[in-house]
Amino acid sequence: LDRESERFLELPHVGEFRRCGMVAALELVEKKDGNIPYPWQERKGREVFRRALERGALLRPLGNVVYFMPPLTTGKETLQEL
Repeated sequence: LDRESERFLELPHVGEFRRCGMVAALELVEKKDGNIPYPWQERKGREVFRRALERGALLRPLGNVVYFMPPLTTGKETLQEL
């Protein structure tokens, strides 16, 4: 996940990427300049969750933060695909 964190930070609506072990979190922002969050009413975390689920990835949305908790047995190829 260390190598992938740079890729996430390049996305226009990811304000912060944090990780502890195999648990990672992306903070979604409306404007990267100043880390301005989306209004909670827009439920962007839920939207990302729903789109990821359609592609076979199970994420955990908590407000504007989306958590990613792959099983410890997940291979490198699968992590890169996600």
